[in-house]
Amino acid sequence: MAFLLGWNLVLLPSLVRSLLGHFQRGDTDFGVLLFTGALLYTLGAVTSGHLVDRCGRQAVLGTAALAYPAALLAMALCPTWALLVAAAAPGYWAVGVLEGGLNGLFLDLHRDQRGRAMNRLHLYVALGAFTGPLAVGGLSLLDIGWRPVLVGTALAAAAAAAALLGGGMPSGRGQDTAARGGSLRLAGSLVPFTGLALAINLYVAAELAVSNWVVRLLDSTTVAAATLVLAVYWAGLALGRWTAERVVERIGYTAFACLCVVASGVFLLAALAVTGTGPRLVLFGLVGVCYGPVYPMIMAIGGGLFPGRLNRVSGALSAAAVSGSVLYPPLLGVVADAVGLRAGMVGAVLLVVPIVLSLLLVRRRGPTAVVTPNRPGRG
Repeated sequence: MAFLLGWNLVLLPSLVRSLLGHFQRGDTDFGVLLFTGALLYTLGAVTSGHLVDRCGRQAVLGTAALAYPAALLAMALCPTWALLVAAAAPGYWAVGVLEGGLNGLFLDLHRDQRGRAMNRLHLYVALGAFTGPLAVGGLSLLDIGWRPVLVGTALAAAAAAAALLGGGMPSGRGQDTAARGGSLRLAGSLVPFTGLALAINLYVAAELAVSNWVVRLLDSTTVAAATLVLAVYWAGLALGRWTAERVVERIGYTAFACLCVVASGVFLLAALAVTGTGPRLVLFGLVGVCYGPVYPMIMAIGGGLFPGRLNRVSGALSAAAVSGSVLYPPLLGVVADAVGLRAGMVGAVLLVVPIVLSLLLVRRRGPTAVVTPNRPGRG
């Protein structure tokens, strides 16, 4: 299922040329689709913790896993752009629930090595996002339209939903409610949580600004070449998470995340400055390597700061992350029509500063009475 979450991240951005060409729409219309999807995704993520606490993980994740392929099939049948946007809405909500729920599940299962576990989970997300552009680019060479791609994704998602429903997992029901009974007392928890929420929000804004628009940015090349750059970008994210899984428990979570963020900004600025497919492949790949561990590390820091609120914290941070895609990445559609897409993507470089400052604030102002395992790598 994590693989499909990654595939979903790049599915519509990889199909952007086919979709806009088929429905005769512009970049602003695609930005509206991304904006609508981000709102529903955020709603799903922020409610996932509450739903799991009340109904249990298997019921909540199973329902969302079935809603996603149903939405894809509806999208494949839509004859107009407006209907396509409407059909996509429940699918985005379902994926938001799945992301928040899976984050909480892994934090619950791996409390002693949160950084390693979260990088492992999101490694599969990155692998899905890496495979998606390659598949779409290859199918474009065979003149296979966007509708069969959506139908094929729906069938794969239905199979994943069946596997999820048939497997066992900790219920999580009543877990956060029990924590409110007195086992956890946090002093000054609002400031560090706000810092984590802001950091993950801005990180996703930067990450998806690249992921959602790099194919459009490279419109002077073929679809296959542009989607290859996007695939290499996500291969970099997968490599970064694979590497982090093996080293992060020996490094401070916050210091490691800050280092990755700063390096990503340097490589992204270089990627926007160069020309030629070869240099772009290398530099966007390096951007991905540096971006890769950031999201899992922020989630791991949150799990350590609030171990008695894993359902709610994972859902809230997932919602904060997804809300990073609500404004900036969709706004790039308007910017592209006005002054050019390359200029708009420079803003993703500038987000490095507030992300690092937010993480340093969390490190300084963390709760003073939090029950966490005494393991290396704590934020």
